[in-house]
Amino acid sequence: MDRNLSVLHEVCLRSVERMKLGLTTYTYRWAVGGDPRFGDEFKSAGPLTVFDLVDKTCDLGLEVLQICENIEFDMSTEDYKRLRRAAEEKGITVELGTAGFQSSILKKYFKIAQLTGSSLLRVYPVKREPLDKLTERIKNFVPALREQVLTLAIENSSLCLYSSRELAEMFKQIDDPLVGACIDTVNSVGLLERPLETVETLAPYVVSFHLKDFRVERRSVGGFTVFGTPLGQGMLDVRAVLNIIMRANRDFNILLEQWMDRKGSGEETLEEEERWVKNSLRFLRSVLHAT
Repeated sequence: MDRNLSVLHEVCLRSVERMKLGLTTYTYRWAVGGDPRFGDEFKSAGPLTVFDLVDKTCDLGLEVLQICENIEFDMSTEDYKRLRRAAEEKGITVELGTAGFQSSILKKYFKIAQLTGSSLLRVYPVKREPLDKLTERIKNFVPALREQVLTLAIENSSLCLYSSRELAEMFKQIDDPLVGACIDTVNSVGLLERPLETVETLAPYVVSFHLKDFRVERRSVGGFTVFGTPLGQGMLDVRAVLNIIMRANRDFNILLEQWMDRKGSGEETLEEEERWVKNSLRFLRSVLHAT
């Protein structure tokens, strides 16, 4: 084997050994009750709770559950501790996610992270401000992150407030291992970034990885529509993305997400969502095995 290829092979192996596969609560955006930010008023007989998702994560043979802002998560101190125990009993790593860099929000989630045993908090800005101000704001939280040994994972969110290059510059300026990128493969398409460009730009700073697939179609005379597909059935070059992200030789987990439109009925929607999850995981595992 060529020496350069051999080195790359060893890097990929080390990345695979460290990383874990998992879900975020956006993987089951319908089963948890829809997303009210976008006017979703999806009703089911019993929306999944964070405890249900711990069980689902385990049943799917996965190891990580990232609990984001699209699911009810205001609980008592004892319930947060109970969640930690439930996850530990099933071998599930709990990570947290929220939106906004207000001090009140982050301090609240720093406390929840302690109670749940989470070592990572995914967050994204909800309004644009000058990049230097955002950088300074995040730097101010570094001492608290260091004291708690908590990683802050900043996502290239679908709000499209900052380009991947801007985020990369911010990470370069902060220059701390506890502040890194939560890379989403599709979110920055809204900024006309190619997914491979997004991943290449942010890979040196990756601490969390959201993997989902998509297609772009012209569905009306007015223009194009971006919509989700099960992993491996869309336009995303999953193998190329994984090769890029593994070459970064960073410590991160791969978390499945999905953009799925609701179907004709609630029952049909939930059944389709579950099919997407299982088909996507089957494809991802086959690709990782081949890699």
